[in-house]
Amino acid sequence: EEELNVKSTVGATFGKVYCGVVGGLERHEFAVLGPSVNLAARLMASKDNPGILVDKNVRLLTSQIFFRPLTAVRAKGYDEPVPIFEPIRNAADNQWGPKRKHFVGRQNEVKHVMHVAKGMLTFHDTSRSSKLLFISAASGTGKSTLMVQSAEHVKAMTKKMKRRVIVSRNVSHDGDSRIPFSLFRSIFKDVLQHFKQV
Repeated sequence: EEELNVKSTVGATFGKVYCGVVGGLERHEFAVLGPSVNLAARLMASKDNPGILVDKNVRLLTSQIFFRPLTAVRAKGYDEPVPIFEPIRNAADNQWGPKRKHFVGRQNEVKHVMHVAKGMLTFHDTSRSSKLLFISAASGTGKSTLMVQSAEHVKAMTKKMKRRVIVSRNVSHDGDSRIPFSLFRSIFKDVLQHFKQV
């Protein structure tokens, strides 16, 4: 668009198709037919297409590009709504944001995180067993924002208690599921970097 001043949109899908001659002896054409072709056309022509849209199969086959999930669409040849994704320019587009000065809501969730963190810091549990706080919710409901706010509260609490704490953040991307222990790699890196500085 920048070079030719022509706006274009792309719909990319992956699947089995028929590729060959369609028609009779006198009048025929070479064509590519199949549900994935129909879906690609649907994505390309979508009014919500920001430039490029892909299906789940393309996303799973890609490891160097990050994707943002969008609302599923209905398409010819598919019984259920089809998940679609938008490629994002770089990993920074999918990182956690900064702490918000005016954070409204989620007080109960923040208190729960603080309670778990305080129990770990004061060793109330005599078994000294490891603790894991797992937060699961639909995409776009504010999980990252909640954790950013909670992490700041935990850091402030540990500072008052004169305890040392390492807060590590990691954003897992679609291609990371194929890399063993990809989540823990960045966490271990942060921990080792912290001790290196000490």
